Amino acid sequence: MTQEELAASLLAADDAGRNELLQRHTGLVNIDLAHLLKALFHDARVSDPALAECAAAALNDLARVLDHPEAAALAGWINGIAALDIEGKAELALARLDEAAALFTRLNQPLQAAITQVSKLRALAMLGHYEEALDCGLSARDILLAHGDTLSAGKIEHNLGNIYLRRDRYQEAEYFYRSARARFEADNDEKQCVLIETNLATALIFQHKFREAALLFKAALARAALAHYNDFGHTLIYLTHVRQPQRD
Repeated sequence: MTQEELAASLLAADDAGRNELLQRHTGLVNIDLAHLLKALFHDARVSDPALAECAAAALNDLARVLDHPEAAALAGWINGIAALDIEGKAELALARLDEAAALFTRLNQPLQAAITQVSKLRALAMLGHYEEALDCGLSARDILLAHGDTLSAGKIEHNLGNIYLRRDRYQEAEYFYRSARARFEADNDEKQCVLIETNLATALIFQHKFREAALLFKAALARAALAHYNDFGHTLIYLTHVRQPQRD
């Protein structure tokens, strides 16, 4: 059995089945498996929340078996995201994300600690703690840029723009959206470009910059079509200007 096959089996198993699999395939039970389960969680959390919950449960079991601080940090991280995105419990998410960030910091992994702040920023915003969210986001962005992670920095800026837009501070929202857009374009991330262009267009509309906003909506729709995001659900989201939060 490969590690990928073990991960797939863990996602399909119940509690007892996961424990049996982990005991039977001890040679595959390591930190690489933890990272693989985390990646599977991220892949599934929007399109298949039930599968994402299975990935989180598998990673939690693995973390207990490994008794490794990095595995515990990864588990805490996705537990925080699950609390926010699946359970809708922002305060619980904050506690879990803070624990994960603290573990990563103790492991001398400042980049991983900073990436957890993408979700923390969203949780703070959901609770209305806007000033704390802005401080959190700017601090994390500095660390991300220092480590060359421009994609995560762009996601932070996207969420900062969302906070300013929510507070009717459209010029600040425009500033962060433009910065995020430049980063996403540099990374050739078409999906992120679609999202940021719709949000930037919305900020421009509130400033009566209708011509540029219209061009951005057209560009976003063209990108969506090329990247096969042009099903009815996605098109409806883009055309109704939903402000999409960024997830780590």
